[in-house]
Amino acid sequence: MKTFVKILSLCVFVTGLHAQGPRISELVSVSPNESKASLKKEMKEIIISFVEDYKTDRHAREQRVVGIRVPEVNGKWTITVTGKEIGNKKWEVLLNEGLPTIPTAVYRAEVSALKAIYNGEMNAMTAQMKAFSSDYAPLDDEEINGYQPTEEENGEWNAFSFHFWTKGFPEVIPFRPSATRKAHGAGGTIFYYEKGLRTGWLNMLPGDRVREDAREQAMPFPMMGVIIKGTAKGIVDGEPVTVSEGNTVFIPANVHHKWWNESDKSVELILIMFGKGA
Repeated sequence: MKTFVKILSLCVFVTGLHAQGPRISELVSVSPNESKASLKKEMKEIIISFVEDYKTDRHAREQRVVGIRVPEVNGKWTITVTGKEIGNKKWEVLLNEGLPTIPTAVYRAEVSALKAIYNGEMNAMTAQMKAFSSDYAPLDDEEINGYQPTEEENGEWNAFSFHFWTKGFPEVIPFRPSATRKAHGAGGTIFYYEKGLRTGWLNMLPGDRVREDAREQAMPFPMMGVIIKGTAKGIVDGEPVTVSEGNTVFIPANVHHKWWNESDKSVELILIMFGKGA
């Protein structure tokens, strides 16, 4: 979605997580001996597992039709969330061959991305992250049949993406260096996004420098960085700042800032973005 890529960006100390980082195919290998037919069957089984799990998610009360496309195996499916209750805390979610015929959004997934998400090696929202429409994402989305989402629908799409692709209740999101994608000089993981709220985790390795480009140093909403490990140095509104673990830095809307790690240990922080425009 054209506007969606702006929403799926990790914006406290970085503008977005995108193609600068490792591709998921580097994390999950696909055997050259696997035939396209067997791979397609495996992809369908993985998608079915998410469909079955989503049937017990309370968000399945909300009607929705989306598509999933896996070009590597010519796989095309439609997910229909009818909102119909079919049991105790269970709702009807259907999976059919072929893409939707109505205006809606479609996931474009790589085989390795689906495997990584299914195996718990990376969450789906991290796989979707991108700052610009031209950036690479192993789990991307596109509009079909003339669909033009509103800002409200983009926010709802983010929430759906989280709940559909995250199994269990309560949902558990992995965050560790191997589960990140590279940002503007650091690795990150998205926790949860919906309209007015963005959360994630950033891991700055020694020597990492983020938000060096002045065009990307101010966001139109407030943000907070909760330092849980190490010490980060930066410049906020032209003033030098040092923030160590056990402290939280608050950055008002439209204030320029950039950060770096000049220590010999990693810096980890929880990212919280909120308010209008987040």
